[in-house]
Amino acid sequence: MKKFRHDDDKGFILLEILAGLIVIGIATPMIYSEIEDWLNEQLYQSAALHADEYNNAIKNYVADKTSSLSSKTITVNELIQQGYLNNGFSRSPFGHSYITGIRKNNLSGRLEALTCTTGGQDIKEDGLRRIAGQINGLGGFMLQNNSVTGAFGGWTDLGSNYQITCNKGHIAMRMAGKDLEESDRLYRYSVQGRPDLNRMHTGIDMNNNSITNINEASGKNARFSGDVTSNRWLHPNGGGFTMTDSQWIRAVNNKGITTEGELKGGKVSGGTVRSEGRLSTGEYLQLDKTATAGTSCSPDGLVGRDSTGAIL
Repeated sequence: MKKFRHDDDKGFILLEILAGLIVIGIATPMIYSEIEDWLNEQLYQSAALHADEYNNAIKNYVADKTSSLSSKTITVNELIQQGYLNNGFSRSPFGHSYITGIRKNNLSGRLEALTCTTGGQDIKEDGLRRIAGQINGLGGFMLQNNSVTGAFGGWTDLGSNYQITCNKGHIAMRMAGKDLEESDRLYRYSVQGRPDLNRMHTGIDMNNNSITNINEASGKNARFSGDVTSNRWLHPNGGGFTMTDSQWIRAVNNKGITTEGELKGGKVSGGTVRSEGRLSTGEYLQLDKTATAGTSCSPDGLVGRDSTGAIL
């Protein structure tokens, strides 16, 4: 019987190592390719989200200013200056900025907008298609200068139609119709012929905050849990009360005051006091003016006193 030696398996081990290296050599490029595809997809998603943020700002801008726009070019800086984008909004992951052209459709009279990215690096066709397909709304791209193609070939347009430059290797976005209708926010400024844009359709809870500098307030009812203060007059039905000094409350337009209840005060004074019923006093009746016995008085029935206090 032949004796087995330990050194006899060396050749098999080398073959196994060589086979393993071959497998690794074949698999490594595939793994790197998968990793690269994943990283690129993250980049494309980030670019699409960045474009969506700009697109939302354009939508709000146009909706707020729809009555004053017919044709215009809008940039990122303008949107930042007017508060539609925050100050931290910068370029996309590919170094792109944005420019938007606005035009009015000659047939429908509605506004249409086309946005193209500018600057930065050119994106390969596969990347352009991937980004355009992930943009909310009508995403697109340029494979040739000025010629815009929608995602999955859904639409085409020209940058020159909007007076903007659209270069190949960049993405685009188009908005029209309902995308550019007025926003549902309460407008801060009046829009000619559109009073509904300055009209609330629900109640407002001010959460204990104030409203100041009102020129005129009108409505049906008012309820207050605290004081009502006015530096001028209160005018219910052309009357009311006012104070022109620090002592007296006056009836507006010299209106009379009537009540089925009781008027009470420390002192009541006036030109004439008349009672429709009995006149009584809890103390004395003081007659300041004196009369002379035997002289006439008018009308009959007057009560007076003479200089000595005797009742006449």
